Formats: sequence, C-alpha cells, structure tokens
Amino acid sequence: MNNAKSAIPDALVTELMAASSAYLYGFDKASYVELLCTVLDKAAQANPAAFSGTGGNAGEQYLRGLRLEELALARGCAAGNERAWEEFLTRFRVKLYDAARGITKEDSSARELADSIYADLYGEENEAGVRVSKLNSYGGRGSLEGWLRTVLAQEWVNRYRKSKRLVSLEEEEAAGAQFAAPASTEADCLADSGALGSATDAALASLENEDRYILAAYYLDKRTLAEIAR
Repeated sequence: MNNAKSAIPDALVTELMAASSAYLYGFDKASYVELLCTVLDKAAQANPAAFSGTGGNAGEQYLRGLRLEELALARGCAAGNERAWEEFLTRFRVKLYDAARGITKEDSSARELADSIYADLYGEENEAGVRVSKLNSYGGRGSLEGWLRTVLAQEWVNRYRKSKRLVSLEEEEAAGAQFAAPASTEADCLADSGALGSATDAALASLENEDRYILAAYYLDKRTLAEIAR
C-alpha cells in the first residue's frame, strides 16, 4: 500500500474521526488522516499479503477494527496535548501502578517502576525538534492498557538485566580483577529466566483473547501471518 492517503475514502475518515473523538485530543482532519496513513502503512509493510489484491477493503476493515479512541488518545499524548494527558492519567495512573505491583510483587518498587516509564511516554524533543514518545509505537490493535502492561514488563526485564551487569570497581580492584567480565553461572541464567518468565506471564495475562490467540497461532502452531490474517 504505497499511497495510503489516497486509499482512505473521505467518508471513512469522517466516520472514524467521529468514532474516535480525535478532535478532543488535538486532531483536525488533516492530522487525523496522517495518523491513519501512518498506522495503515506500518500494518501493510508488516504483512503485505494481507493488503494486496483486495481493492482497498482490507485497509478499511483494518482501520475499523482498531481501538480508535485509544489510538487517538495515545497519539494525542505523544503530541503533548494537555487534554489527552489529563484523560490518560485519569484512566491509567492507578492501572499502571496495579500492573507494576503485579510484576514486582512489592509496593515501593512497583511505584518506582510505574513512575519510571512516564518520561518515555510523555516524550521529549530530539535535536531535530521532533517530539519522541514511546506512545507513538501504540498502533491500536490491542487495548492500550494491555500495551502499557507490556511496556512495564519490558522495562522490568531491562532493569533486572542492567542490575546484573553493574559491578563495584572497588570490589573488583581489591580482588585483582578490576576489568574482568563476570562469569555467567547456571544460577544467573535461571534467575534471568525466572524474571523474564514472570514479566512475560504478566504481559500475556493482560492481553485479550484475540491477541493471545494470534501469539499462540504464530509461535506455537507455526502459522504464517497470512494464514492468521485469513
């Protein structure tokens, strides 16, 4: 789908924009079309076969199947829209903490984990003046809550792995091996596997039945993306 903009009928744009309440989160029609095109192009690049030879119907069906309001909310937050952020915090602040608590099993570390992802979600401008937010990665296929749980789980795993690599230079120097690479032990591998498994279980538990089916079909049943799409 090389020209998604021309493939989205104007009537469909009007319909989807109304369904998404995108105007509440800072979108006008032009910027909303740009959002739809970005999402549709990414989907088509990931699975070209699903969008070929269908006369445009696959694209329309794909867009209608998205969580349109949550997509607009997430991208409004990514753009720095104040109303979008107020709505986001109202809906997800407590849920983020609860999800973090389910991952870490402890209150203080859960609060720290939940708070740690806000900077990535809020975003900041890069050297080119473009605002970079992790919420731009949300494509609207699954629930925003489930996506946030996955982000939390990944951050928890990243933190664990990083902590395993931190060593005290003083202790290493005293041992005569200041710059020696730590040897991986079977216990380390099992601990890493346990942390990853716990975080993965938490992320999978947050997904809806359809999303879990897609993962199972791909990884367990070894179906292709085209077969799953059909």
